[in-house]
Amino acid sequence: MSKLDPAKEKYRGKFLLPKGQFVETPEKNIALTHFQDMEDMNRSLAAYLIEREQDKLGREGKQSFSKSTKIHHVDAWDAPGARFVDERAKALFRLITGLDQAVVDLSWANIYRQGDYIMPHAHSRSMGSVVYVVSMGDEDETDPMSGKFVISDPRLPLCCQADGRYMSNTYMPSLGAGSMIVFPASVVHMVTPYRGKSPRITLAWNINNVALKPRTERESYGIPPHPGKAKPRSLT
Repeated sequence: MSKLDPAKEKYRGKFLLPKGQFVETPEKNIALTHFQDMEDMNRSLAAYLIEREQDKLGREGKQSFSKSTKIHHVDAWDAPGARFVDERAKALFRLITGLDQAVVDLSWANIYRQGDYIMPHAHSRSMGSVVYVVSMGDEDETDPMSGKFVISDPRLPLCCQADGRYMSNTYMPSLGAGSMIVFPASVVHMVTPYRGKSPRITLAWNINNVALKPRTERESYGIPPHPGKAKPRSLT
């Protein structure tokens, strides 16, 4: 465990990484922190994303009865706080990796409704991934595994704590609204079936230190073209 150095970078007058912000590092290149200054921005982001979700579902329907609804390109959202949290994710990536640059290859929101989940997967075209929690939704007293973010990868000592030779456990960080986690994009992770009634909302980024070539047609399936960055707005 360590403490983040006092941040020098600001966005619209607000520190991206507050002085004294505590970060837990359970394994090399995996880092977890909880921001206490996001309540108002989370409320605005949730309202914006639920409106976008309903519009998308009205036009396209739900692609799968078990998958979350995705809203792409965080930096293009005309929503209070969107550009700030986008800059915060890049700042945390740079801090944890020690790299000078953070170039987002893709970003999106996941809006989970009752029954939604994400199967084990990793991310291509990326060095690191960042996940930020807008809302964890509802807890389910009958299912403590509802909507859990899980890292399950036999290459990580974190998941091989019995004797180091095989995967004996998963890593399920304690997350809540305002939590942000950084991890290598190649790490296998998932989200367990969500049982709550209110939406569970997270944001995600795939980040490199350089810009990559444009996606192929196959790689672009299901991803709308980037409409351009939104104009700066107030944070709330």
